[in-house]
Amino acid sequence: MFSVKWSEQARRQLGKLARRNPEIAQDIYEKAQWLANNAEKIGHERLVGRGEMSLHSGQYRIPYSLDWANQVVIIQDIDKHDAAYRKLNRR
Repeated sequence: MFSVKWSEQARRQLGKLARRNPEIAQDIYEKAQWLANNAEKIGHERLVGRGEMSLHSGQYRIPYSLDWANQVVIIQDIDKHDAAYRKLNRR
């Protein structure tokens, strides 16, 4: 089973969301846990031209990558749809 590792950026975003809207933050946290529990069973599609994949939770996008060797889901960021993809393009 995979574990979840949150980047510093994702941790900050989740904290901000938890203060503003705890229900959305909880949903995102649960989706990340679901992803870790099902990482070996589901198909992961990379974003076009990128190495990351994207998990969706309502209007939020959660770019992530997989470390198959260590069985870790790495949550890169959390943001609304357009903002999340703009940030990825700047990297």
